[in-house]
Order: sequence, then C-alpha cells, then structure tokens
Amino acid sequence: MRSREHHKLAYGCVALGAAMLCGLVLATRGVTTADPAHAAARPSRPPNIVLIQADDETAAQNTWKVMPKTRRLLARHGATFGDYVVTTAECCPSRASLITGQYAHNHGVFSSGKGEGYPKLIDKGNVLPVWLQDAGYNTIHVGKFMNHYTQDLPNRTDVAPGWDDWQTTLSGVRYYNYSLSANGKLVKYGDQDSDYVTRVLTHKSVAAVRKYAPERKPFYLQVDQRAPHTAAGNRPGRCGGGPKARYAEPDPIDKDLFRRAKSPRPPSFNEANIADKPEFLRGTPRLDFDHRRKIRGKWRCALASLAGVDRSVGRIYKAVDDAGELGRTVFIFTSDNGLFYGEHRIEGGKVLPYEEALRQPLIIDLPKRFRDGGVRRTIDEPVANIDLAPTILDLAGGRPCTPEGQCRTMDGRSLMPLLTGKGFWPNARNLLIEFRSPTPERHKTCNFAGIRTARTVYVEHYSVGNPTTGQCQPTLQVERYDLKDDPYELHNLCYGGLPTSCPTSQRQAELESDLQRLRDCAGIKGRDQRVDGRPYCG
Repeated sequence: MRSREHHKLAYGCVALGAAMLCGLVLATRGVTTADPAHAAARPSRPPNIVLIQADDETAAQNTWKVMPKTRRLLARHGATFGDYVVTTAECCPSRASLITGQYAHNHGVFSSGKGEGYPKLIDKGNVLPVWLQDAGYNTIHVGKFMNHYTQDLPNRTDVAPGWDDWQTTLSGVRYYNYSLSANGKLVKYGDQDSDYVTRVLTHKSVAAVRKYAPERKPFYLQVDQRAPHTAAGNRPGRCGGGPKARYAEPDPIDKDLFRRAKSPRPPSFNEANIADKPEFLRGTPRLDFDHRRKIRGKWRCALASLAGVDRSVGRIYKAVDDAGELGRTVFIFTSDNGLFYGEHRIEGGKVLPYEEALRQPLIIDLPKRFRDGGVRRTIDEPVANIDLAPTILDLAGGRPCTPEGQCRTMDGRSLMPLLTGKGFWPNARNLLIEFRSPTPERHKTCNFAGIRTARTVYVEHYSVGNPTTGQCQPTLQVERYDLKDDPYELHNLCYGGLPTSCPTSQRQAELESDLQRLRDCAGIKGRDQRVDGRPYCG
C-alpha cells in the first residue's frame, strides 16, 4: 500500500457530455489536483453504478435465447466485450480482483478452498466500496460476497468494510434454506417458492434502488447472484436429479424451461486425443454415456436458473427507470468465472487455464451523457476483471485510497478509452492468469501462471497433484495455444507439456520472459509509482 503523498494516478479521461471527468489526477502531499478546466465543468453528480454478477455463468450461456432481457436492455445500447477474461478462474480470487483491481499475487486470494478465500485478502479495508464511499457514494451489496468471509468474524453477520447497506447471503451455495445478513441482523429463509434466492435478491435490489435513488448522493449497487452455480438439492423434485445431485436450481416457474436444450458439443468436447496435454491431464478418461447425460442435465438446469437472473436484470432496470435515474445510471453485467461442461474431458469445475473457464460475458451500458458523443458497441481487445475497479473509479471520479490516505496500487486499466474510443489504450496487452492452492482438490493442478493475449495463451504449471499421495508435487509442465488458428485449444504447441517441445523461436522466448515479469508485477507504468522495485503490469 502507498500513501496519497506517494500515489500518482493518471486515469483515462471520462467524457461527461460536454465536460470531462477526471483527466489527470495527481496526489501530492495529501492534495489531489485535476485539470482546472475539467474540474470547473464537472457535473453536479457522477453516475449511479449497478453491477450485476452471475456465479459460474459461461460466455456461451449469455445469449439472446437464454438472457433476452439482459441482451435487449443492456447490450442493445451498451458495449459487449468479446474477449473479457478473469485472471484467476475461481469464485473468491475473481471477486477479490473485482474489488481491488489487482492480480491475485497482489491481493493475496488465490483459491476458494479450505483455509483460503476472504481471510487471505490483504488490506481488507482498502477496497472498492471504501473508495466509493470516500467519493461520495452510497454503497449497497446484495447476494453472495466472498468465500469464507465469516470465518474470522466475532459475529458472522458483521458487515464488510465499505458497505452502507449489506444484504448478504451466508449459507454457502443454496437456493433454499439459507441465511442472510440484513445489515448485521440474521434473517433465515425456508423452502417456499417465495424463498427462492434469486427472487429474494431481486426484491432486495429493487428495494435498494427505490431507497437510494431519491437521495442527492449517487449509489453503487453490487448484486451478486447465486445462479447458475451448482448446489446440493434441498427440495424434492428439484431440477436434474435427486437430493444429492449437484445442479443449479431454477425458479419454480422456470423449471421446465430448456428441458430439451442440448449442451454444447464444440470440438474440444470429450476431446478425442489429449496426448498433447500436460502429463497431469493425460490420464483423464473419456466421458461415457452416463457422464454425458449428467452434463446435459447440468447444462439445462443452469440455463433455466439463468432465466431468473435475466428477469432480475429486467426488474432492477425497470426500478431505475421508474425512479427517473436511467439517464445517469451505468449498468455492468458479468460473471465471476466459467465452468467446464465436458470440454477437454473435464466435467464440472473451473480454475484450469482454458477458455471455457477464463472467458466471461461483460456488458457495459453507458448512458449518453457519459459517452462523449458515442460508444463502441463491440469491443474485441483483451480486457480482464482487474479492469472493472479502475473503470468504476474513473466513472465515479474516485481514487483507490482510504479516507486516511492509504492507497492500493491497481494492476488493471480503466476501460473508458475503449468504451468511448478516446484516450490511450495499449496496442498489445499481456494479461496474467494465475492460480495457487495448497491441495490439488478436483483441479489436479496446484500452482500455475500464464500469459493470455489476443492470440496466445501460454501457461507454466509449477506444481500438480500426485494421484498416489493426493498431495501437490513440484513439476514444470507447460501449455501454449494459438487462439486464432486453434480456438478450441486442441493442439498444445508445447506437445505433451514438455518445455523442450515448445517452439524454438523469439516469440517463445518473449512469452517466457514476459511471464516471469508479470508474475511479480504491480501497477501501470506512467500512472503509478513503482512498488518496491517490482516490474509494471503494463
């Protein structure tokens, strides 16, 4: 962390009609200065921001057929990002990156497993909602927060730093029979239709809009839905199977939706030949009929559960419209990570550095007054979840600093130059993907880092699971795929995961060198002061 006295920020300009918000921000000796011409024309209030995040929704599930309201209301006038990835494809690390703007090696959360999660988050009081409060926002959280949040709390209903209104679920992934902290008060829900978690979270979100929209202060509403994450069944007759089956649970009114839907069968599904893959994956058996049928059932239940999320987007959007705030409210829709539905023979789970886990939906609907004359409708440059906090701060005119002056150096960039087509954006961008876990669990890998560009993904696995001991063991197994010529990642250019089988080329040497730099990077050159002599992330 760095104090305001030493924290230099140069965010991209955010267009506000004829005015500009937050051109160059420079924190020096506790005083923040901005371009006087821009500051004088700043509007009376920055935008409201509504961020809605699904849980384990894949990019392939975010379609017009599955989520028509989301696509019609947000994507029709907003921007759809075609190459948005999460830098660690698991729930808690991804959510930590969202509220810090940092890679996992800087915020400390590498895994959602036992002994990991929220307790590992570094500087818990220096996060996005705290920064937004300091920028004059009311901050509201609804839904799932971060894994193991309550582990070290004296009271499991305690509110996390930075939230003015806290309506947060506490009972793991459950669609019924769960508990919720309502601003510190424990509320329990049962197994009636009205207790269905997506309905409850939608009701809480709409109520928050109605409460905070009339206030002079703007609001930041973060809605973290549970769907389409799988959950152990807790109601008879549930979607997909008996009480012990783990499927997403749709709203009762959506139970029969997508009952005949076919799960995707891309070329990577039940991959015929995995001899090119690293050794720790080559023993994965092909999926038999029963496993393929199970995957199809999971897919159908996930789609049906997303119907409730889509309906929720529509209701929240309508509440904002009814409050007269639509013209000054930014909507962001995304997911924390993807899920495998049989690709590369992998049934369920995430984490592994393949596109099905990494690539996520991202839609940003920017009102006209914030577009500076227009907005790009489709954006194909590589971007990541570490870019969301800088973007939100850019819109809010805030800084990644506590009121006491301690600042967090973010690794991501504001997406406003891409959204408006104005301002600097790097021609080529290397994004880091990383994961660490003390045990292999179901992922088989324990520690990897990689580079993800518009065309290439290159990964080094440093520790994998030993199938005999069940423990992690050191190794060096590598993967490299050309995403343009091989979008389904069927042909590992480092055949068999052997470092010696990688192409001997200048490009390979650059990838290896860039990866070593990114593994310890911090901040953005030209915007941030160097942190402890470490390399920049970009």
